Amino acid sequence: MQTAEKVRKQFRLDPGKILMVKRITHASTETEAINRALDMVIANDKIRKALAAAKGKGKIEDVFGRVSA
Repeated sequence: MQTAEKVRKQFRLDPGKILMVKRITHASTETEAINRALDMVIANDKIRKALAAAKGKGKIEDVFGRVSA
């Protein structure tokens, strides 16, 4: 997910978590890793909402337990 406008932010983040996200996402920079992680959170929310909307319609089984009651 790309946005046209970029803003500078200053955060205090755990360097171990950043390194782990960088490895998981195969990002070359810390900024890229954080952006990919944010994209994943946004995508997961869309998936959760789609599953919640589809719950009870058809035979979709929530095998990962991602949609709560």
